[in-house]
Amino acid sequence: MANLKTLNSLLRKITRYHPHYNDRLATHLPMVLIALKRLNAADMILETTFEESIKDLNLIGNLDNVVPIENITDYLGDSSKYLCYLKYFITQLNSYGVESVLKKSLPILIFGVAASAFHALIRLAYAIEENNENEIAIALAFWCSEFQLVAISEEKICATPMEILKKLAPLGKNYNFSPGIIVDRIDEIGKLLKSNGCIIQPETISYDELRRLALNAFYGEDDFTLLHTVTACHAFSIIMPYLKDKESAIRELWKAILVAYLSTGLGYETTKAALLEVDCDFSLLIENAIKSNNSHTVKLVYSCFCEYLKYKEPMYYVVAKRAVFKT
Repeated sequence: MANLKTLNSLLRKITRYHPHYNDRLATHLPMVLIALKRLNAADMILETTFEESIKDLNLIGNLDNVVPIENITDYLGDSSKYLCYLKYFITQLNSYGVESVLKKSLPILIFGVAASAFHALIRLAYAIEENNENEIAIALAFWCSEFQLVAISEEKICATPMEILKKLAPLGKNYNFSPGIIVDRIDEIGKLLKSNGCIIQPETISYDELRRLALNAFYGEDDFTLLHTVTACHAFSIIMPYLKDKESAIRELWKAILVAYLSTGLGYETTKAALLEVDCDFSLLIENAIKSNNSHTVKLVYSCFCEYLKYKEPMYYVVAKRAVFKT
């Protein structure tokens, strides 16, 4: 079983590396280490995962000569300002503490919740779970520098999120995307929805509705982007206590889930699964996920396990099992 001392030692080493590598790809290493620890992996597995994962990462260097930003709204979405944001949040956390900084920052950052294809949100949530200030500073700085605003009409329509998604899915399916990664496709879809004057906000909305929509959509389409919407919903539940205006935050999450789905180019059909006889014993899934060497599998199993414990919905077990055993 992994102990906190080993995890914290590895997380301290990760502070030397940039959250991105190659072409704006987000490192999953800190999140995977935390998930592994919480799934009771052995210290050796955490250490091996660390050594195998740092090879492609970029060192950030010393922060001594970095000038921190003065206000987090000044350079939102400017990737070149990551180190400036990082120095700012290290100072803020040292001065005011985690809860104060989160309550001040998250109402601003939530409007860019899709940042780095949800990776900033997920990294922050895991950091909060571990109460690791270094990771919290990194995740907040990462979120600021990769902030991705989805500027769509806030007008409301009498329809459920599922009905809205089903209606708008053909837009993504018929769209000819430019070359790029998930964040590029999300940006294109956001602009397409805006130019078409699409109304995407339902009159009423709830977190519970969104997490079920994301879960069922991923069950229907075993898609890499949709996997991130499931883990993002779990992460969102962790940051939600720090958000006063929860309805507005949930609506921003809905925007991000919608554009993420449309960015896949998939059609949408509601799916009903026969789950009556499912034995939701996660022990074998966890054991195999820990051995998988697949960061997305580890994170998905961890999220599904946590959400199953809260909601007792067999679908979490089903999609986790599919990821582990490719069934």
